[in-house]
Amino acid sequence: MNDNAKRYERAWQPRADIYETGDQVVLQLDIPGVNADSVDIQCEKGLLSIKGERSFNADESRQYYRVENVYGPFERYFEIPATLNVEQVKATYREGVLTLEFPKTDAAKPKKIAIQAS
Repeated sequence: MNDNAKRYERAWQPRADIYETGDQVVLQLDIPGVNADSVDIQCEKGLLSIKGERSFNADESRQYYRVENVYGPFERYFEIPATLNVEQVKATYREGVLTLEFPKTDAAKPKKIAIQAS
């Protein structure tokens, strides 16, 4: 990596949205400009780790006056409750957004309780 690229590289933390539906919990991580091959996702002992890097591809023919995008490595960690099935998590990456869909275990899904007439 050349010195020009190193000047713009620093650790950063992508923003995350986490929401719940009836059957799953979804985590979305904004990582535009990151190659999907450079993202490492692991879940161990209830801890989800997402690591990767956004590279600064400096063009030597350009003189940069301002670089506001953040480049370099990133790491995010999230606790995953036991009520989510990590064995069946689905990961997709589209338009700069990494989406992880964790199905809920049966114990975590809402249950309707019927009222019996007396």
